[in-house]
Amino acid sequence: MQIFKFGGASVKNAEGVRNLGRVVQSFNKGLIIVVSAMGKTTNKLEELVEIAHGGKDYREPLEELKAYHRGITSSLLEKIPLHYLELEAKLENTLSDLSQYDPMFAYDRVVPFGELMSTTIISSYLNEKRNFCCWLDARTVIRTDQYFSEANVDWVITERQVWEVLSSLIKEKVVITQGFIGSDAEGNSTTLGREGSDYTGAILAHCLNADGFTVWKDVPGILNADPRIMEETVQYARLSYREATEMTYYGAQVIHPKTLKPIAQKSIPLTVRSFLDHDLSGTIISSEGIKKDIPCFIFKGNQLLVTAQVKDHSFMDEKKLGFILQVLDLLNIKINLMQNSALTFSLCIDNKGFKVKRIKELLSRDFILSFEHSLNLATIKNYTPESFEKLPPNLSVIMEQKTANNYQVLYRSEDQDETS
Repeated sequence: MQIFKFGGASVKNAEGVRNLGRVVQSFNKGLIIVVSAMGKTTNKLEELVEIAHGGKDYREPLEELKAYHRGITSSLLEKIPLHYLELEAKLENTLSDLSQYDPMFAYDRVVPFGELMSTTIISSYLNEKRNFCCWLDARTVIRTDQYFSEANVDWVITERQVWEVLSSLIKEKVVITQGFIGSDAEGNSTTLGREGSDYTGAILAHCLNADGFTVWKDVPGILNADPRIMEETVQYARLSYREATEMTYYGAQVIHPKTLKPIAQKSIPLTVRSFLDHDLSGTIISSEGIKKDIPCFIFKGNQLLVTAQVKDHSFMDEKKLGFILQVLDLLNIKINLMQNSALTFSLCIDNKGFKVKRIKELLSRDFILSFEHSLNLATIKNYTPESFEKLPPNLSVIMEQKTANNYQVLYRSEDQDETS
């Protein structure tokens, strides 16, 4: 049994959906297809959440979203599926009263519509060509807590529900379902964090003891740098679970950071392959990795440096550090880089406005806080002397750290003061 995951870029238009059909055409059972929202739909839905939650007029971006999906549908099908039309109506109804909810709860009420719409269109297309596909609402099997927008999986309940629903169904049909989404114990929609469709595939692979999990991307495999940033890249033929986990920890975007643990626990191989060229072998992630360390370059923009300074001139001791870390854990914030001195603790995080506001609310009583915006973070894993030449020139260094294997530098790319 296999799990295939297709991201938004692979189904951004009608030809992408047809290509998905060609990839899965040899299957009539024993396959679960996990699909993301089409193209940049999640971005558009996030825009709709912000507008509707603020009580503003969202009709124009909503109509643009509907027109985009209907355009793809009309290229694939003779008529628009009824199930899709029902989803459009539910989305409009959800947006109409969104302002009464907490922002993150509102987010998770709206954003899952992207995956629900894409899988509805694709399953209708596959079944019109060859009736072999069963559509499944992932929210009926993946149970989470109520950390809306970055929910944690309840593994005990999820494993039971996945097995009860899917173990027999996949013996008869190909199943298509959504990445990124689940539901809490009260039936509210939840999301697993941005780019979380990979994680969904890993959850299903783990629960069903899959033979393999394949992520289909617009790259030939896992590269040692983003080809949009660096011209000369090297593809990895194999990576170990540990090597790949470290790359995702530092911010590599090829796979979601939570993806590897569930499949590593069951020794399920993960293959990253090109949906543009099915003949390429891709990159295999398994227990065995490469023998030679290849420098890996990871660049992250929109970084925020938060510095907490003690108010009473006492030391930044373990108790104070522990309190700060508890707050970050409460807010589900990952630290990308950190450094402490006698009186301060500085940490680099992804700049998410709503979380920064909560940091201020929870830490300002005990610490003097300062913030530096619009920063960039570069990481070189397994660096060599030559690899530093590939960093951007004339860096204005804010913070840097170097170990035996890894180098990180937080820097500003523009000559402007962004301290607040």
